[in-house]
Amino acid sequence: MKKFNIKTAKFNELITKNGKEAKLLYSERASKNFPLVVIIDNMKVEFYTIEGKVYLDKDSEFDLMIK
Repeated sequence: MKKFNIKTAKFNELITKNGKEAKLLYSERASKNFPLVVIIDNMKVEFYTIEGKVYLDKDSEFDLMIK
């Protein structure tokens, strides 16, 4: 797995650190902190930072990576 990068995320398969499939749906949401809309395992919609993180202040097993 490679570190998440918004510039290449649109052209690559995404995965969470714990191995769940992820798909970037939208990257320009009107939220300063969480502009990315991502669907996890084709079931759950989550909001992410531009760095692919679920939380602003800590790492998570749900942070995004490039497969």
